Amino acid sequence: MKMNPRAALAIVPVALVALALTSCSADAGADAGATDGPVTITVMGIPATTKPEARQAYLDEITAFEKENPDITVTPTDEKWNAQSYVTELAGGTAPTLLWVPLTDPPGLIARKQVADITADVEALPEAGSLNQKVLDPLRGDEGQLYGLPTAEYALGLAYNRDLFTAAGLDPDQPPTTWDEVRTAAKKITDATGVPGFAEMTTNNAGGWHLTAGTYSHGGTMEVLGDDGTYTADVANDQAAAYLDTLKAMRWEDDSMGTNALLGYDDINSGFAAGNFGMIISAPDYYTNYIQQYQGDPTKFGMAAYPQAGGGTTLAGGSVAMVNAKATPAEKAAAIKWAAYHWLRPQYDPEAAATVAESNAAAGIPVGIPTIPLFDQETQDKVHAAIEPFITIDSANFEPFVTGTAGLDLEAEPPVAAQLVYGSLDPVMQAVLTREDADPMAELEKAQPTAEQAVKQAQQGQG
Repeated sequence: MKMNPRAALAIVPVALVALALTSCSADAGADAGATDGPVTITVMGIPATTKPEARQAYLDEITAFEKENPDITVTPTDEKWNAQSYVTELAGGTAPTLLWVPLTDPPGLIARKQVADITADVEALPEAGSLNQKVLDPLRGDEGQLYGLPTAEYALGLAYNRDLFTAAGLDPDQPPTTWDEVRTAAKKITDATGVPGFAEMTTNNAGGWHLTAGTYSHGGTMEVLGDDGTYTADVANDQAAAYLDTLKAMRWEDDSMGTNALLGYDDINSGFAAGNFGMIISAPDYYTNYIQQYQGDPTKFGMAAYPQAGGGTTLAGGSVAMVNAKATPAEKAAAIKWAAYHWLRPQYDPEAAATVAESNAAAGIPVGIPTIPLFDQETQDKVHAAIEPFITIDSANFEPFVTGTAGLDLEAEPPVAAQLVYGSLDPVMQAVLTREDADPMAELEKAQPTAEQAVKQAQQGQG
């Protein structure tokens, strides 16, 4: 499930897509698949009650959509995606019409025939011709049928503190591009400032997530596709061990990773914003929380491409809209029409993009963060021109990510039971960073049976 941005994935700054802001493109998607009379659909994606303004904007958007499409009634649900519980809900017919799922889950849903073929419905969208085919490819079946519509995608990179780089005698405009360079920079930062030069997540599945990304950068993978069409876990591989060897050296030889190795998502992100770490692995969209939630200094933020060690690859993730296989043709058409209206407009319609960008800028939400574009270059150029007056980030601080990622392949997260595989790998990361005598390959071999069983069980009954 590897995509090549050099062929079709130019990384360009686009508006941060607000998931709940009404736009003014009156006829967007109006001629997509016919619904043949009144139809009601239940959809995922409404902001939580803890975000009242965004929630109300989402409801206002539904009102605007229903006004343009009087035969469609959109009923939002507060249900959040849970891969385990939704297996039962989908089988029992109680799941929503429109599902909003992480990019890890479509392969299993497609294999179990729990989601609908939406090829014709997507092709009926006026904007279908400008969709980036590379981001659609991982959502296709064996015969090319399309089962999902991507709503947002990201690629991991290296966030770094520009001030700490300067203090350590490093050039903040020339961040590391390899893991050897990361190690060198981390030690210089620690030696010069006393601040850990690098930090990694190790808890709540995030350790396994980042270990997987590190494995990709070394040319490896965590799951192997067999000739019979099923996947097998292969976490005890040389590339994963090589990444762990680097972390082990940074922790125990260089003393450049600090002493607290039990760090989760919030620990890493809040700590970086506070200037407590020199570098972390993250995606550009973290910048929004860096500014809004953690009150980070925008002048200190730098973003580079994911460091490499022979793999030429970074981990890509995101979210996907899919339709319940039990939906009627009319419900399916309505669901795709709503998904395009809600998620895609600000990514292809300059007027909608400008409206979202202006609203985000006024609300203090960063505008211009680089993303993996869902549409072709011509569309992206038009959107970028529309949002340019509202861009609030310092684009130069993201340029190393943009140029570096354009030369990397993008590989999706493991296609089967990704979160369970990640969970099996957290203890591996923790062992290497808390025990000086831990052997990376031995720790991976301990995790192999758990990961193997999770992947095997997830595929049972799919035939």
